[in-house]
Amino acid sequence: MKKSISETLVLLLKGGGIGIANIIPGVSGGTIAVVLGIYDRLIEAISKFFERPEKRGEYVLLLFRVFFGAVVAVGLLAKVMDVLLKEYFHETMFLFMGLILGGIPSVVRSHGDMKIRTSRILAFIVGMILVLGISLIGEAKGQGQVMSLSNIEGVGPYLMLLIGGFFAGGAMIVPGVSGSFILVLLGQYAVVIAAIKDFALKPIGAVSLGAIAGIIIFSRIIEFCLERIPSKTYYFILGLIFASFYKIFPGKPDEAISIFYCSVVFIGGTALSYFVSRLNAD
Repeated sequence: MKKSISETLVLLLKGGGIGIANIIPGVSGGTIAVVLGIYDRLIEAISKFFERPEKRGEYVLLLFRVFFGAVVAVGLLAKVMDVLLKEYFHETMFLFMGLILGGIPSVVRSHGDMKIRTSRILAFIVGMILVLGISLIGEAKGQGQVMSLSNIEGVGPYLMLLIGGFFAGGAMIVPGVSGSFILVLLGQYAVVIAAIKDFALKPIGAVSLGAIAGIIIFSRIIEFCLERIPSKTYYFILGLIFASFYKIFPGKPDEAISIFYCSVVFIGGTALSYFVSRLNAD
């Protein structure tokens, strides 16, 4: 009984971390899932849900606890995160950098054979290029033209929201790639946030349907890779994670006191992530 309660609390907290990460452009929920040591289980539960009826109850319980934690965290902390990002931007981003760094050893431990080989280094480089490419494209395009609730008319905008939701949903489970940042690139982030705030059902529905499809399809691809080429896949994921620091790094703070606070939260985030990633929820 105690183990079940502790497991539920741990999964709720991990879900909360994933949820908060997914609403911050540039921060990857998939990366947080990896460093918290729950990524493999989530991918399996999503991609194998209809293929393994004997484990469906286990999958439902896992997904419910994680996603419930994510929804609650977003609901309770969205305004707090908004304030933190506006008033303590550097400190907040350094905290996330620490959280990511502290969980990297857990990725290395995810597979028994992680010896350095040429093919695996190439997979690592490809992962880095993917994230850096997306980031640089966003910078070159000024991070997309902005769509707003007031200019959503006809089928076209809803189709674009569906497509945007698809790629954002897929990106949410790809470590190093931010789903919300994809929406920023497509100029849809503001309208999605506004739709959630105003409870506009049609835009929310379009994005949600696309996101669900993206999560299912991308999870199947990732699960296939983890089964067939696990070592190369983990090196690819490590490449995604390391490259994500480029997008998250907020630059050097101007004031000495801010540098001190950034150092403290970075070290604290690293230690916290390392500890949490070692917690076994099995």
